[in-house]
Amino acid sequence: MSAEAKQGYYELVEPRTLFNSIIPVLLGIMYTEYNFQLFRIFPTIEMCIATIVLQIFMNVNDGYWDYKRERAAKTGDHKKNPIGKYHLNPKNVLVLIWILFIISATCAFMIGFQTNLYIWILGIICYAIALSYSTGSHTISAGPFGEIAACFAMGFGIFLIMVYINVYPHVPFNWNFVWPIILAAGIPEICNFTLMLGNNLCDHDADIANGRHTLVSYIGIKGGLYLFVFNYLLGFFLTGWAIWVGVLPWSVALILICIPTIYKNMRFLWKIQTKPKSFPKVVQNTQVLFVTEAVGFFIGLMLNLRIR
Repeated sequence: MSAEAKQGYYELVEPRTLFNSIIPVLLGIMYTEYNFQLFRIFPTIEMCIATIVLQIFMNVNDGYWDYKRERAAKTGDHKKNPIGKYHLNPKNVLVLIWILFIISATCAFMIGFQTNLYIWILGIICYAIALSYSTGSHTISAGPFGEIAACFAMGFGIFLIMVYINVYPHVPFNWNFVWPIILAAGIPEICNFTLMLGNNLCDHDADIANGRHTLVSYIGIKGGLYLFVFNYLLGFFLTGWAIWVGVLPWSVALILICIPTIYKNMRFLWKIQTKPKSFPKVVQNTQVLFVTEAVGFFIGLMLNLRIR
């Protein structure tokens, strides 16, 4: 494989986005240990592989279908896509997409056989979102529900499944089990929502030109910016609530030190909404929040272990 092709596949994979799936997995493991002191190694390994490979699948699949749509629209944007920019063979990219999906789905099936119907239902929903997110002419990402889908599947779904596969069969799957996880997954939920929203804010004009009518096209750029701020406030509120009821350690409040960075980046995004300049600010907010919460959770976990 040529150096040009390697760069093209690297950009299709988008390694920096793997952060979005790895951290919810890690937080789910720590949540389970903090609240239940349970751990099952094989389902956990399978879940890690399934999640990371599925994220790569979604990235490559998104790039592939973007290329097809951009080429059909004849706007010239397909030449900026990694497939067109680095002269990748679309057929080879499609083969890679199927290989990634089969690997991830195989691990998911193994998890399903080791648990129960609830995991099958959650898994089917998450994989249906992953497939329909970018595939075809009518996709979730091109409509007004992309942010909600990302929030549910990548923020809440991964966290919930990771916890349940470790506590099964000792803890029943009911509302008393689920609602604290909704609170505890507040940061992953809002970060995945705002990543999608930030992407759509920065791509607003290009999306319209390519026939994509995302949430931003309905509520406008200003409405999207206000929603951006609201979601960060909601994420902090849910996390504070989770700390208050005791399902997260008090040390997770360390995320408060992220506020100056988030505020600074939000001011920048409020003034400029372009992909090269603004979207990295959104990514930075996510990374700072994820890392800080993970560190805070780890500190609380260590203190809790010492007390026990």
